[in-house]
Amino acid sequence: MFRYKLIVSYNGKHYAGWQVQPNAVTVQEKLESALEVLAKQKVRVQASGRTDAGVHARNQPVHVDLTDPIDCKKYLRSLNGLLPTDIVVKSISPADPRFHARFDANYRTYHYYFSSQFQPLHTDTTTVWWYPLDITRMNEAAALIIGDIDCSSFTPYDEKLPHHRCYFFEARILGPDLDQRYCFEITANRFLRSVVRSLMGSLLLVGRGKMTVEAFRALLQHPNREAAGPTAPPTGLVLHQVGYDVRWRLPGDLKG
Repeated sequence: MFRYKLIVSYNGKHYAGWQVQPNAVTVQEKLESALEVLAKQKVRVQASGRTDAGVHARNQPVHVDLTDPIDCKKYLRSLNGLLPTDIVVKSISPADPRFHARFDANYRTYHYYFSSQFQPLHTDTTTVWWYPLDITRMNEAAALIIGDIDCSSFTPYDEKLPHHRCYFFEARILGPDLDQRYCFEITANRFLRSVVRSLMGSLLLVGRGKMTVEAFRALLQHPNREAAGPTAPPTGLVLHQVGYDVRWRLPGDLKG
């Protein structure tokens, strides 16, 4: 078998998330179907992680095993010709047989885009909020999302998980850009279901003056799901980058 690494970008508006599901259209399903036409074999791809319904990706790494070697440049052109226009494979490259898109990743970075005005050029990827926000206060709260944190305030309880902890490397509000959009940028070793959107919902309460920075700190230090803000819509959420380098990595005592 020959292993290849693909970088996939997609607009998640019309999909029920990344992972194959019964009775729902997903990004993984579309990608695997296109690969099977070219490879003439059953194909299963492994992504760096799942994205939820309506969530987008700028750079989603996946790996796939094929029985025969391929010409990456020609394969890329043919594969994109088979995919719908809201899914694009940006690159294909040979990978070490031991490479794993999910387990080898050291960090993931998400962007959540929001604005106080309509965004005709970014309709599908920006959430619009009509009320004024104190971005300085939001950044003060976002700066607290650093280190090993129990995310039980920001994700549904899952009894199948050994714990609900993530290690956050950075979190900040960027912008505004030329279109008056702000971006909540957050990087961690992993993300649990709805964590970014739930953090965003609580940060928006801070920005509106409906939650203090100290109350936000308490959510991080003393998990309380009921005290957290509402989960923000998926529209503005984009998987921005997944890193396999050593720029961000878990401290030695937290590995394993």
